[in-house]
Amino acid sequence: MNTNVFFRPWLVLLCLAMGLSTPGFSADPFKLGQVTPEELKMTSYAPDTSAAAVVLYDLGESSFRFTKDTQLQFKRIVRIKILKKSGLDQADFLIPYYRRRDGKKEEVSNVKGFTYNLENGEMVKVKLDENAIFDEKQDANWYLKKLTMPGVKVGSVIELSYTITSDFFKLLREWEFQHRVPVKWSEYRVGMVPFFDYKHITYGGHPYHIKDAKLERKTVPVAWTDDVGLAKVDKSGSMSMSIVQYQWVMKDVPAFVEEPYLTNAKDYLSKIEFELAKVEYPEQKPVYMTGDWESFTKEMVKEEEFGGQLANATFLKKTTDGLIAGKTDSMEKVKAVLNFVKNNMRWDGKHRIYTENLRKAFDNRLGSSAEVNLVLTAMLRQAGLDANPMLVSTREHGRPVTNSPMISKFDYVISHVAIGGKNYLLDATEKDLPFGMLPLRCLNVQGWVMTGTAGKWLPLTGSERNAQLVSGNIKIQPTGEVSALLTENFQGVPALQARSAIRDKGQEAYLKEFANAGTDWVRQGVKIHNLENLQESFKKEYQLSKTGEANSADLLYISPMLTHGLGENPFKLATRLYPIDFGTPVDETYVFTYQLPQGYEVEEMPKSATSVLPGNAAKFSYVVQMTNGQLQIISKLNINKTLFDASEYGNLREFYNRLVAKHAEKIVLKKKS
Repeated sequence: MNTNVFFRPWLVLLCLAMGLSTPGFSADPFKLGQVTPEELKMTSYAPDTSAAAVVLYDLGESSFRFTKDTQLQFKRIVRIKILKKSGLDQADFLIPYYRRRDGKKEEVSNVKGFTYNLENGEMVKVKLDENAIFDEKQDANWYLKKLTMPGVKVGSVIELSYTITSDFFKLLREWEFQHRVPVKWSEYRVGMVPFFDYKHITYGGHPYHIKDAKLERKTVPVAWTDDVGLAKVDKSGSMSMSIVQYQWVMKDVPAFVEEPYLTNAKDYLSKIEFELAKVEYPEQKPVYMTGDWESFTKEMVKEEEFGGQLANATFLKKTTDGLIAGKTDSMEKVKAVLNFVKNNMRWDGKHRIYTENLRKAFDNRLGSSAEVNLVLTAMLRQAGLDANPMLVSTREHGRPVTNSPMISKFDYVISHVAIGGKNYLLDATEKDLPFGMLPLRCLNVQGWVMTGTAGKWLPLTGSERNAQLVSGNIKIQPTGEVSALLTENFQGVPALQARSAIRDKGQEAYLKEFANAGTDWVRQGVKIHNLENLQESFKKEYQLSKTGEANSADLLYISPMLTHGLGENPFKLATRLYPIDFGTPVDETYVFTYQLPQGYEVEEMPKSATSVLPGNAAKFSYVVQMTNGQLQIISKLNINKTLFDASEYGNLREFYNRLVAKHAEKIVLKKKS
């Protein structure tokens, strides 16, 4: 059912006759050009003196228009004060808008901007030049307007306003009250018409300063056309409707501070989103808009720029047949196809869902995540395998939304293949990914695989163990000189990161950088193993050395963790409002065996210790022992639970405090008298 027009004839033309937007608030305290001398003279923001910039005022308003079917109109006006050099990036703006091939689109208009500076005690105003506004195509449907405000420097006040008119009334624009700089006042207004029922979804922990709704009654002209025989007769009248004027305001919103092990800030920013739940026109049955996943999957399978590309992929058959010739085992076929795509298509770094031309991407050997992995899926199907695309929301895009299907909540495609009743998740964008492993960016709870006409959620986990084992034999000289032979073994994500670093930098540059181990330390004779053998652990062997003094010392102070100690706690804030997401389990083990210099004895050495979080969510053990005249240090860290709630932050922070303190302890050797 098409819900973008009214259905009865007189209701169809009601849209065209109204010729107006739903009313907004009559009082508007903020307009362009009302910058005050106090704002220009402002040098710091009292609630947060460290702020590089502050949003002084941010106003958004959404309303419905009926001049052309049903449209949404969104207006925004924002004023920002630049306080420090690091805040100059606040002058860069990206305005996304959406367009489809069927002609439905969003249009950005009335873009106006000004920069205000105080020069010789006078306010100088610089206008944004229209020629400095650029359009950039992101993918098949998404575009960006990009601009940088002119003449911006420390002390500037900038203002920007724009309007977006959208044919997609289902997509009532969300509003972010919180940003990466503090916000003094943020306000969003929406005039809701009676035909549409939207769910309001609030995120973040900052309270509303104002949360209001007012009912306004409006009478609008009505015109329609009746069919009388073969003739069309124009008629007119009026219709009264109730508009609910919503107003949401937050003030003195603190800057959102990036913290370690956080997926996407947008998951935790204070904001409000909307989801169209129901459309109900007068004298019509309600149409419930919250779609089901089965219908969503069927639509995506038929979508020209998604499932349609897979359905028209016979151009891959000849290549696929050559790859699987002589192979009868399904797993061998999968690996042959996967290796071909990984080695013959290059990922352009873009996260995408749709593709305009899969064949073109294949011929160019270059494409987005959608193009690379849809080629993979199509070739697996050509090989006679049960393969399907899987939609993913990457960690930087936000946690997946499972309550109702929205394509905007996904930003990435991988491939799912079922063999012998077992699921395998594949991504061909990374050449260094072992079979069955996903890159860290994809490990975000779960993804939606489009199996058959239904689909299902599957956990986003790989089969690869993520581990790091460092072992070494260390010799200490009476002068304090240290020489060690170390071996580092990596599996899973650490191995992928190491291999990718070598591929990106080149092995020679990588080894040169790796040789510099920091103050006083030198790495030499580095050997790399299993660089190309992805199913084996990545391995490095090298000599680590540190020079000593000219003469032997009475006391020797040794850092037992060498260059591998954790020097600082990654969790520095006293409190945290957001969960901690490690993405994968952590398994780090260090085993160092020390040969002590003759004529010395241990004066002091660290004590063995163990720390365990409730439920064995994390465990740290530090063992110090003498064995056959040699001193052995074993440090082992296991993070068994990948997602910690904010309420567990205090325990986790203290856990890491103990780890850092233990790694900092020294061995003291004393010359025998």
